[in-house]
Amino acid sequence: MLEAEKKNLTDAILRVIGTMEPDSDGWVELARMGAPLAAAGVNYKEHGFAKLRAFLCEFSDILELREDQAGEGKPPVIYARVLKKPTVPAAPAPASAPAAAPVNAAASAAGPEEVRGERQRSAAAPGKREPSKNTELNAWAIIHHDKYRALADMALEEKWYYGDGAGLGPDDLPILRNYLKYTFHRLAIENKIRFGTDEARGDEYAAFNTGLVDKKYEYIYALFKKNTRVTAQYSQYWYLLDFVVAGENIGKTLVAYINPLPERADYFEGKIQNMLFDTSTGDLSCDYEHIIAERTERFPREFLEDNCPDDFLTVNGVTLDSIYEKRPNDPARRQFFRELGEKISSNPRILKRLKNRVEDAIELAIKRVEWNYKTAIPMYYPTRNCGSLLLPLCLVDEDCVDLALVVERTPSGAYQGQTVLTLDLAYSDSRLVTRPDSDWLKTDSVQAGAADDLDDD
Repeated sequence: MLEAEKKNLTDAILRVIGTMEPDSDGWVELARMGAPLAAAGVNYKEHGFAKLRAFLCEFSDILELREDQAGEGKPPVIYARVLKKPTVPAAPAPASAPAAAPVNAAASAAGPEEVRGERQRSAAAPGKREPSKNTELNAWAIIHHDKYRALADMALEEKWYYGDGAGLGPDDLPILRNYLKYTFHRLAIENKIRFGTDEARGDEYAAFNTGLVDKKYEYIYALFKKNTRVTAQYSQYWYLLDFVVAGENIGKTLVAYINPLPERADYFEGKIQNMLFDTSTGDLSCDYEHIIAERTERFPREFLEDNCPDDFLTVNGVTLDSIYEKRPNDPARRQFFRELGEKISSNPRILKRLKNRVEDAIELAIKRVEWNYKTAIPMYYPTRNCGSLLLPLCLVDEDCVDLALVVERTPSGAYQGQTVLTLDLAYSDSRLVTRPDSDWLKTDSVQAGAADDLDDD
């Protein structure tokens, strides 16, 4: 914040607290402060804060905060009071960007000179203003974790996690995070991120269309403002101001400085073959060497056990059962399946047996497509930057889908099977295009695995 802006906000906060009735020790509950502050013209969201508490932590020279536990299963109650002997604030930095992560207790308890001094010591060069096709969203802009929950609440109701969500916190939304990450990736390639400037104040803005809509089916945009306080930890050029609807609340800023409004990502490119699987155009061929020998770890354990001798599935004394107990990204697990894939590739009899079983599953998938065209689900494939289709593969039980086959239509009209994806990867890729309307790819029946590994083909 500029010094004058900080002083005006400080005066307004002190006036508001002065009009409220505190307890005997001078504490005022934060839940009571929101409306009076807004009436006084103090809108913490306009300064990039998702929560009032994080905003007030910026005023530790005049306020102290206290957190009381409200009982099991209930959120804590936060209080604020004016310091009896306010400390003299250190000279502020030229400008301010919002906190990009929750303010921890240590930072809240520290004096303003200590906190600001740390920020000044960690100054760094700012990031890039305009993203390249390889720029990561979180490297381009600061996005507070609370904003993902705000976006989920704002958009049409949707389940943004896999299975029953066991072990996840209220702000753990892995599907939504991947959705936003790769939507940004596609928009950067399509050059659909828009920029604007408030010439009078010198403020810079950026925005993109999330592709999501609110309850009124209005597009939701991500609106960013220039990060004017760059640190080693937060060196991004932008920070997320908010998710907005054009013309509503902070969405008025979007309309004021960005015209035309950003377009949503296009994954179909006007090609019907990117949307539907046409079973009449030709055969489906597959890269079985890649699918089976190089993506062995994606296959279910029962499938490998049913089609390979027991001793074949032991590699350097390590058994298949023991390796499946490890996490998907465990180095030892990856090494095991690399070596197992090499064994499969060098054993024509085993490779053929596995290939025949996969072919049976593909034949069943095509029959399902002929019966219901919605069986083939459109997806965006970040690695190849192209639209593809997903087909279900039932490898162990014909009533249970184990993997998804990625297929692309070739110039001849025939289809090429490129790779297989675990169902969490398949859902994440398909959700970029649209929420799947499918009888086989649903979040309820998908367990989280390697969804952060979207670029892997």
